Amino acid sequence: MSTITIYGASDDLVEVEGEFSEEFSAYNGWRGRVIAPSGQNLIVTAEYSKTGEDYWTLGVETSGTWPAWGIQFAEAPREGDPAIIIEVPAGTVIETIER
Repeated sequence: MSTITIYGASDDLVEVEGEFSEEFSAYNGWRGRVIAPSGQNLIVTAEYSKTGEDYWTLGVETSGTWPAWGIQFAEAPREGDPAIIIEVPAGTVIETIER
């Protein structure tokens, strides 16, 4: 198992670092499916609030059954916003889910 860290960057991007690095557009929010080679998966959401108090809201949802992965919330590595750290098997990928 290795880890990925998912967090918002600026006001319109979601960054993934760790087992692999990737960046997703999140101008109007983002939903992504974290998928292991075995097919186990979960959904991560990210939303940036533009209401005067700028901050990221992150969440984790099940897509059926919870995989046996460690999940923790922490501070993002660059900007002090929240981050989600997930223990994932090698070969895990993330795909955007259309909103």
